[in-house]
Amino acid sequence: MVLKILMLIFILLVFITAWYLIKSKNKGQFIIFTFIGNKKINTLFSVTSLVLISTGIIGIIILFTLPKVFNFITLLIAALAISIFSVTFMNLNE
Repeated sequence: MVLKILMLIFILLVFITAWYLIKSKNKGQFIIFTFIGNKKINTLFSVTSLVLISTGIIGIIILFTLPKVFNFITLLIAALAISIFSVTFMNLNE
């Protein structure tokens, strides 16, 4: 039961992160960076937010239908998505 609650919190954080990326993309500012008119960064934000939303949906399905061990899939996909986003964003801002 504790694992389900923790995974629900994690999935909620994944959805919040996706929402923040969409909001930042529309505003043209991410934390301290401004990227108005930069199509590569706009695409990066769109793709990452879509991956995170699909990860959250898959995570909810896994959480309620499959055994506990499969929850690592959700953790792994979200961690990879955020890591790839971070490295790509850093390379685009050089």
